[in-house]
Order: sequence, then C-alpha cells, then structure tokens
Amino acid sequence: MNKLNFTLNKDAFLKDLFDLLAIPSVKDVEHAKPGEPFGPEIARALGQLLELGEKEGFRTKNIDGYAGYIEYGPEEAEDYISILGHTDVVPATGNWTNPPFEPYVKDGKIYARGAIDDKGPTMAAFYGLKAVKDSGLPIKHRIRLVIGTDEESGCNCMKYYNTKEPMALFGFAPDAEFPLIYAEKGRIHTRLDYKVQQHGKDSDLVLVQFSSGERINMVPDQAYAVISGSRANDAVDKIKQALDNEQTVYSVEQVDDGWKVTVKGTSAHGSEPYGGVNAAFLLANGLKEAPFSDAEKPFISFLANTLNNDFYGENLGIPFKDDITDRLTVNAGIVRFDNSQGGSVSLDIRCPVTAPLDELIETLTSEVKKQGFEIGELIKNEPLYVDQKHPGVQILKKVYEENTGEKNVELLTSGGGTYAQYLDAGVAFGACFPGKPYTGHQVDEYIELDDLVLATSIYADAIYNLANMEK
Repeated sequence: MNKLNFTLNKDAFLKDLFDLLAIPSVKDVEHAKPGEPFGPEIARALGQLLELGEKEGFRTKNIDGYAGYIEYGPEEAEDYISILGHTDVVPATGNWTNPPFEPYVKDGKIYARGAIDDKGPTMAAFYGLKAVKDSGLPIKHRIRLVIGTDEESGCNCMKYYNTKEPMALFGFAPDAEFPLIYAEKGRIHTRLDYKVQQHGKDSDLVLVQFSSGERINMVPDQAYAVISGSRANDAVDKIKQALDNEQTVYSVEQVDDGWKVTVKGTSAHGSEPYGGVNAAFLLANGLKEAPFSDAEKPFISFLANTLNNDFYGENLGIPFKDDITDRLTVNAGIVRFDNSQGGSVSLDIRCPVTAPLDELIETLTSEVKKQGFEIGELIKNEPLYVDQKHPGVQILKKVYEENTGEKNVELLTSGGGTYAQYLDAGVAFGACFPGKPYTGHQVDEYIELDDLVLATSIYADAIYNLANMEK
C-alpha cells in the first residue's frame, strides 16, 4: 500500500468541523421547499460543505438539495470512487450536559450532535481527500465525496442521487466502525395502524393521547399519555403505583383534559434496541393496570405485552438468525395514539442478510392483524453483502492495518444500515475504532479527537489507493 506523507492542520480542521456541527441539521419537512427538500438547516449544512470544497479548488455540484458532491481527479476518467457521508442528524433529545449544537472539546473528546454520526467522519474524509489533492500524486479514477442529507429518515437523498448520477466503481461510507463492515442487515420500516371507536365525553376512563419517539431508528427516551374521565383520578393512582414498582422515572401533572403522565427511558440506536430503555414500554406497563375500555386495551397491551423487550421479534412470529449477521432485531421507534383518530406503532426491523424479507412481511402482517393492527406504510431495504476478496475491500483492510499496526484484522458485519447499501459495491469504513463506544443517537454524543485525526490519515491513504485500484 502507498502511504501519503501529510500532517493534519488540527486548528483548521476543528474550525471547519465546529462550523458544521453548529448547524442544527434535523429534518424539517414543514419548511421544505424546492432546493431544500428536507428543510433549511439541512440545506445550510450541505451548502457549507460544498462551499468549503469550492474554496479548496474542488469541483462541486448541488443535486437539487437532495445531495451534493465534491470531486477530484482526472475529469476524463470513466469511473469514480465514492465516499458517502451525511450531514443530517437525529433530534438531540434528552438532557445534554451542554447545548448539543454548541460543539466543544473536553478531555480529548469532541462533543456535539453529529460528532460521530456523521459530521465528524465526513469532515475527516474531506480532509483525507484534500490530502490526496495537496500531494499532487497522479490518480486513475475520479474521487467523489458524496454528501447526503436524509440518511436518518429513509435515505431519499441517495435514492434521488442514483437517478441522477452514474454508479460508482466502488465506495465506502465513513459512518460505522473500523476495521470494515462488509455485510449489513436488510431493513423493514413499517407503521402499524390501529383503529379505535371514538369515546363520548361521559366515558369513565379515556386514553386521550399517547406519544413517544421522534425517529424510527432511535429508542425513544420519553413518552407521555393523557387520560381523562370520571375514573381518571383512581386510574392515575394505579398507574403511579405500577411505575413505582418498576422504579420508573416519571412525572404526573393535571391538564385541561385530565392527567398527563410522562416517563423517562434511555435512548440508543435503533439497530441495537437492547442497548436502551424504551419509554413507550415503560409507560404502557403503567397504563395496563388502569381499567381502560376494550377499545383501548389492545393498543396498550400490544406495547406492554407483545413488543415490550421483545428485541428479536419472537412475539411477532418473525425471529431469524444466520451465521453472517446474527439475529433479527425490532425497535418500536415511534408510537402515537389519539382517541379520535386511532393509533400507530412504527417498527424498525433489522433483518439478517439471508432472511427472506417478503416472508417476514407476510408473517408480520398476519400476526399484528390478530391484535387489531393493519400494516400501514412499509419500506423494504435489501441487505448489503460484499465478498471479502473484492479488491476494494482488500485495499481498505490493508490501509487500516498499516495505519494502526494491527495484523490480520477480522472484518465485521452490522445491524446498522449505511449509504453503502446504495452502491453496487461498497462497504462501511470507520470511524469508530474497536473497543470504543459508539455514541451516535445518544445524549452527549462524542468522538475522541485523536481517533478522528487517525481516521483522517486512514481515509487519505484509502482514497489514494482506491483512486488507483485496478478494475
């Protein structure tokens, strides 16, 4: 492997990264418009990176606000290598030590929403590309740093990009773990809809509202319910007792419609639901002790008894496991209920690479119907699997080993999904190092500065060697 000789300018790097981290680039469809399909802040983050690319002398293109790219290499080259990063972030819920969009360094760690997912690694890839350009060394293929804007909410950006631009020869997403992830689970994102009869004002006990979660791929860390009716006072006492028995953190307040009960859980990435505490389940466990009507009980029971801590889909009849990517997982990321409109539960199901997705969907449809639910929206994403002998995979493996001094590293599989799934041949490559916690989607998200510096060096060597890869 050829290794570039460069030293990262940390001051310039941190300035550019902090400017990007300070943008609250959470999806905002309410304020979307042409050229800003996912809202103004995401558009601002995309524009800022493209402007940085122009400043450094790269070719850039904004693809209708869905994505953009920063390109280097011979314009006449037929093929290009793709590095796929994203600038959108999940909402910064929970109690942060400091404001999540005011980045800072403490004890060698960069704290901010997006520090590791995925603005930090994307900036590292940009500086790696810059190092290749500054070296002046010849390369065969064009290199594109492709910047996505909707990774956290369906990847519509990459779907759009692939209708407008040719497919890359090979690529990687700096949005996961080192040394390299060659297989990613497939995904089923679905909303289960529940219809309920509207109660009259004289009902003894009414579940007026239930709400938990903002993103399907996050374990919700807060949930609340509003209850009303002549028996609401007694019901609240039963709910409080049940929550106390489970040592749940909660609060109760009187509102116009009756009582509002709010519980606290612990957020985690939706690909690892067992790593968090789902607030919707905690709340449903309390509510199931109250004497709601038969119209509402099935919804509460589905949360409290069927989904509660059923991380592997056994109660839904869809457990699956293979030797490549292990077990199927289920995360109930968004829960809504309105007494006048009904309810819904949005599931993020991560499926092993050999799982028969259509059969799983058929079984799921049948099982939830027994409990009063119908399949609403459904999105299916096929898994990622790239042969470990692929020349691009071998280049990245050797680059990682030479930069870290590790030998014969074992390549990884993942339950998470990255932009690599939108390449004909691509993998996830960093930037979280082995043995380090991955803090994406969590409160006080961070990445270690030294790790990000090392990742920049790895990306620079990877980009250069991939740019000269033989077909």
